[in-house]
Amino acid sequence: MRRWMAVLGMVLALPAAATPCTSIDRILTPQQKQAWAPVIARQLRVARVDVLQVFRLDHWRIVYVDTHRSDNGFLFYREDPLDSRYIATWAGAAQPGEEASITQWTQTNAPGIPEALAQCFGWYVTQHRDS
Repeated sequence: MRRWMAVLGMVLALPAAATPCTSIDRILTPQQKQAWAPVIARQLRVARVDVLQVFRLDHWRIVYVDTHRSDNGFLFYREDPLDSRYIATWAGAAQPGEEASITQWTQTNAPGIPEALAQCFGWYVTQHRDS
């Protein structure tokens, strides 16, 4: 039993495999959710929004929201949503083979977005959604 516990401890101590999102800040506080939700709802002209996730690199943010009216969507911001309006939106399904095209779509529709954030988004929506 001790040997099994030692092996389990070593496995749990191994670092998680790196992904394109490893270097992306994904921390979303309850305060951010509460502050951003009404602002984003006004921008989208809907009654309410739930802020589900954020992907942040430098001053850029991709905010994943539930509008309760349509599919959940990703909003792309150059700055904090409290101080700026989204510049692009994306919703829908993507297949694993579309990662490169989603990354390219991101770079085209959110000009200036850091390459690492665009790659994270392309990977996330095609390979690792809902994590």
